[in-house]
Amino acid sequence: MSLTYHKVTISLEYVKQALSLCEKFQQRGVTFDTGLDKNGYHWELDWSLQGHMSAQDILLELEDSGINYSVILVINRNNSGEKE
Repeated sequence: MSLTYHKVTISLEYVKQALSLCEKFQQRGVTFDTGLDKNGYHWELDWSLQGHMSAQDILLELEDSGINYSVILVINRNNSGEKE
């Protein structure tokens, strides 16, 4: 099965703002997988995305918030972590 999703990495200096934005999404019934490591705060806008917003809607709000981030589009995600 082919799956395309957005992997967002937020700079460490913006983690506090990003957590606040995540809380706002949760209050509106929107949830998705997140993680934190030495490279930044990660949002996985994939099958875990639940609620009435699309990945594009979330990225627009992230852009409007002034938070520094990067995003990659991952295609054919599978258990081995290989990307095409």
